Amino acid sequence: MRTAVPGDYQLVRESQRRGTLQVRWPDRRSLREWARQTEWPTPWLGFEAAFLTKMLENAPNFDLAARVSGVEIRIPKQEHTIEAEELRQLDALYTERPTSAQPPGWGVLVEELRQIRWAVEAGVVVRVENTQTLQTWQDFYAWAHGRYHALEDGYDHWIGDDKS
Repeated sequence: MRTAVPGDYQLVRESQRRGTLQVRWPDRRSLREWARQTEWPTPWLGFEAAFLTKMLENAPNFDLAARVSGVEIRIPKQEHTIEAEELRQLDALYTERPTSAQPPGWGVLVEELRQIRWAVEAGVVVRVENTQTLQTWQDFYAWAHGRYHALEDGYDHWIGDDKS
């Protein structure tokens, strides 16, 4: 995730459409005062929803609020690269041999792979060691299953299972 800046209006709207938008609110009293001075709605109930609606009404409103209101909008990065060192760490978790039924590093590996999957599902283009690009859930699954195939049969909570 990254903090949206003025000029990111379209990316913010897309993130909102995908349900990946995160909002960090400043002190509510200060924000309400800023909204009042800017002549934005300040309802007693539903203030945050009203503020966000007004902020995302158009690009100038978004740019103004992003610059001075204190509201921080977080959106997925557009691109992420899994570098060789990170890939080695993931591979090491996978190849760790168990003293019990399941390799001890597989739980951590599954969590890391879920994070990658969630990024792809949020619209982040993930490049693996500058050799492969993951843009869809299918791309991710083909890569993860091809590289860490034993997880699907050998680990109770695999990367496609978000219940664990």
